Amino acid sequence: MLPAYVIHAKSLPERKDHIQRELDRAGIPFEWVLDFDADEITPEVDAAWFAPGADLSLRQKSCALKHIVAMQRIRDRKQDLALIFEDDAQLVSGFTDQLKRVLDDAERWPRPRILHLGAASNFYTPASQLRPGQIVYPGNRVRNTEAYALGAIEAQARLDWIARHPMTRPIDIAFNASDPAMGIPFLWPEPPLVEQGSLTGLFNSSLDHQSRGRAWLRLQFPVQKFRRRYLKRWFGR
Repeated sequence: MLPAYVIHAKSLPERKDHIQRELDRAGIPFEWVLDFDADEITPEVDAAWFAPGADLSLRQKSCALKHIVAMQRIRDRKQDLALIFEDDAQLVSGFTDQLKRVLDDAERWPRPRILHLGAASNFYTPASQLRPGQIVYPGNRVRNTEAYALGAIEAQARLDWIARHPMTRPIDIAFNASDPAMGIPFLWPEPPLVEQGSLTGLFNSSLDHQSRGRAWLRLQFPVQKFRRRYLKRWFGR
């Protein structure tokens, strides 16, 4: 199994128990990324990674910094490929076997490449692009950052980009700008291997300014999933 890192805020213990169960069930050993909780961000760290006046909450900055720490570990350890999960990730049944097939299919793309394993807000490859036997497809954006796979090459590229372009938006939006500029494709497995508990209603979102309730999300997410995965994807509705 690939090295794995879990982004976690120490103030959210219920998520710690959840992601431990998810990765234990999948047989994935992992390392916690606990650095830079919101109350640990110094002015010096803020200035190093974020543009002055960036419209980001401390929790959004904390999340971004934890992803940066995970990528720094992958780079410093020269890991060819590793997994990064957020602590609200919900893995599909048979995740490990499906991941193996995704990694094999992704070999058709040269490095650098990054695999976005989650569904995010229910993003799917259009039906017209699906091909028998193909699992991985080029996407048009980051599928959020609940789960992705990259190596030292891609981690170094992203870290260099952010150092040159201090962040003004959440880190997934920053990746939407950085990756195309560096020629790194957004690769999506079909079907996705992970959903995000902050979107499915499993957890309250720690980052969403709208503070949408969990009951509303539990109703909204499956409806949106059906509409985008089936109606819009296959019938254009």
